[in-house]
Amino acid sequence: MKKVVLLLIGFFITTFIFANDAYFFMAGGHLVPTSESDTQVEMKEEVINIVLDKGYYEITVDFSFYNHGETETLEVGFPFFCVGNGDGKISDFKCWTNGVEENFTSHPIEKEWKKDTQLENAYVRSITFPSKEITKTKITYKSTYGVEAPSYGIAKYLYGTGSGWKNSIGKMTVRIQNNLKYDYPIQVELPKKGSLRRVRENVWEGFYTNIEPKNYTDCITILIGDIFGNDGPRVLHKEWFKGCRSKLTKESLFWYTPPQMRLLRNAIYAFNGYPFKSQDLIDIFEVQAVKWEWYGYGSNSPLPYPLNKNFNEKNLTPIEKTNIKMIQELEDSIKAELSAKG
Repeated sequence: MKKVVLLLIGFFITTFIFANDAYFFMAGGHLVPTSESDTQVEMKEEVINIVLDKGYYEITVDFSFYNHGETETLEVGFPFFCVGNGDGKISDFKCWTNGVEENFTSHPIEKEWKKDTQLENAYVRSITFPSKEITKTKITYKSTYGVEAPSYGIAKYLYGTGSGWKNSIGKMTVRIQNNLKYDYPIQVELPKKGSLRRVRENVWEGFYTNIEPKNYTDCITILIGDIFGNDGPRVLHKEWFKGCRSKLTKESLFWYTPPQMRLLRNAIYAFNGYPFKSQDLIDIFEVQAVKWEWYGYGSNSPLPYPLNKNFNEKNLTPIEKTNIKMIQELEDSIKAELSAKG
């Protein structure tokens, strides 16, 4: 009976936090023989693209493997496991080997693992790794977000399965693209310490080498929250809005896109009654804000803030003025830097 272990990485997680933090967890990857001594195939590189869209996130991963030994055929698949309660779906899963799309069959995973694991089932295929050659594989799929209290979204990517190959993961590239209008990554857990850099308005990229996962279930985790801090369960009003309450920093806005910075900056004006002229800002701060239940104290206005036709910037607090100036400068600097790069 052939023994199997994880390889390729892709995955879906849905998390429901209760009093006991019970959750549902699904993860995916490729399979290889149980111990590193069973194979001479090394994961030289993986390029992970995580795209955050409304209602789902999409993961595409390109892998490069090198076989140091004789030609061998290994069982390779997409495994998943469940812990606790919940539900969720992975959709549009596809996989390629050397540019050729392949089909999967469903099999239970053998419980003979080098490390403890909760993996249960997998969509499996066989891949031949020629001696002294590079073999390229690719996966892509979509997944709905997990949910964590009070109302954060979660996107995850399982990379721990890479420990089943010979040596460590040679090189890992992580790209995160945020296509969300009102949400952004408030926390990102990566395989190693190190920073990502902005390469486009809504794309960040980081490079890591010699990754040695401690567990098969090690993940890249992205916690997603509202750009205005409207995460509940309480309604949002000026005294709780971060742009009016405390001094913002460039570091705190690292994961904001310039369009999101514009909205954050104008939200400060909105909470001070500024009568907007741009239709998109009217739609957000006079229409959408009602749906979000942004309500102030002691106001009978149907809006979350009373409009002030006599608005004057002199009425802004020193913190609000500082935040508006800093956000505008950061918006301009990002646009100028990216423009200079072409």
